[in-house]
Amino acid sequence: MYDPQVLLQQIDAQKWLVMTLFGVDSLFQVWWLSDAVRVAKRDRAYSIPLFCTLFWFAHDFGCVVRFQDWFFVYDHWYLKLFWGVLLLANLLEWFFLWQVHRYGREELAPDLSPRGFGWLLAAGVLLALVAHELFKGSFGDPLFQLDPTLTMIVYPAFGAAMLLRRRSARGQTPRMWWNFTAMTALFHLTTYLCFGPAFQTVPYVAAAVVATLGGVAMAWVVAQPRWRYATVAP
Repeated sequence: MYDPQVLLQQIDAQKWLVMTLFGVDSLFQVWWLSDAVRVAKRDRAYSIPLFCTLFWFAHDFGCVVRFQDWFFVYDHWYLKLFWGVLLLANLLEWFFLWQVHRYGREELAPDLSPRGFGWLLAAGVLLALVAHELFKGSFGDPLFQLDPTLTMIVYPAFGAAMLLRRRSARGQTPRMWWNFTAMTALFHLTTYLCFGPAFQTVPYVAAAVVATLGGVAMAWVVAQPRWRYATVAP
């Protein structure tokens, strides 16, 4: 838990460092997510694990719809930039949901009709939104700065599960994982250096290390010939 005003003052005290690291971090995030959209079309398989898609969508949508908080209540440059990055991420996540609907039915629920699978996916989105709001109300993270770590730490775990289930790197590439790793490392470096004691605790640092090393491990594993997937033409 942190005091929002104190956190924003700490960010202002290191404005240029935050802007530099945050800017580079955002480039890796957009590169990673846009590449995930491209790879899914190439391999005809959704590229982001379903749990992560639902979790990230709920998180980013929850931030985006709080437009008034960032632009009028707090009216702070960092929160406006953060909102803009998550808006772009949320738009890409709509593509991820479409890709799950387009490519995921035969893999996840072949007995369902396309319409039935669509309704099931919509129910999952609704459940994720409600669960996230319940979580946010008890987590003590008013500015959405602590919980991005949770969205990052789940990706290597569910990415590995998807790899094992498919028995190939279908829908995944080493470049996707390296971009995720760079984004994760830079985000946590920024928060550790500039955001104060709440972002320097042992559990927070441990989660940051696990998420980053998980990305490194997945980048290495996906690059191995054993998991290589023979791509198909679009």
